[in-house]
Order: sequence, then structure tokens, then C-alpha cells
Amino acid sequence: MGKYDKFAKCTKCSCELCSSINAETADIERHGTKLLTVRVKVDNVCPGKKVAIAVIIYDNCNRILAFRGFTTVVDKKHENQCDHDYCGTIERKLVFVLPDKEEFDPCELRVRTIGNYIYPCEPEI
Repeated sequence: MGKYDKFAKCTKCSCELCSSINAETADIERHGTKLLTVRVKVDNVCPGKKVAIAVIIYDNCNRILAFRGFTTVVDKKHENQCDHDYCGTIERKLVFVLPDKEEFDPCELRVRTIGNYIYPCEPEI
């Protein structure tokens, strides 16, 4: 019996991914937040391979303000793998909610994008 066994029990309630909640809409300006839109474009992605992409927002003191990630698969365009334009492109728009209490200039924010293949040696999906 492991040290964390009592915390790792999987029940029906913990596996319900599609539950609904009642939430009221919030006025973003009144609650003191800022929206930051980041457009991500990753070129030369092998089609049929699962890719994980993360986007991290840093301030000028190298503190992480927000981060988000997603996984995707680029569809195959051509059956001929010798085609020069065989690789695909991932394009996604992400919107971040940043706290307004931190006084920072949006021009001083840094955005870092990190990506890697998931199971790169597996056959294509």
C-alpha cells in the first residue's frame, strides 16, 4: 500500500467530465482584468503526428503570468511524401485573461511557444 493510495481513488464522481455548473457572466472591466490575444503559427509540422504546443506569457521580471497548452494533429494534404510542401502548419488563436492589478506595459510582455511531438516514433495517426 503506497503513501498516496488514499488520495488516488477513482470514483464515478471524479470521472464525470461532462458536468454542468451555473455561472453568471462577469463584467471583465469591473473585475479588473485584461485580455491578451496571442496568435500561434508553427510551420513544418509532420502530418499524422500528434503535437503538443504550449504558450507561456512572461512579464519583464521573468514571472509567468499565464500559460496554456493544446494538442493537435495536422491532416495529410498529399499522399506523395516526396512532395516539397508535405509538412503542415498549425495556426491557433489563444486568448489569455491577465490580472489588472499588476502594472505592466503590454509591449514589455514576452510570449514563448514550445512544441514537441507526442510519441514521435509511433506510426502516423
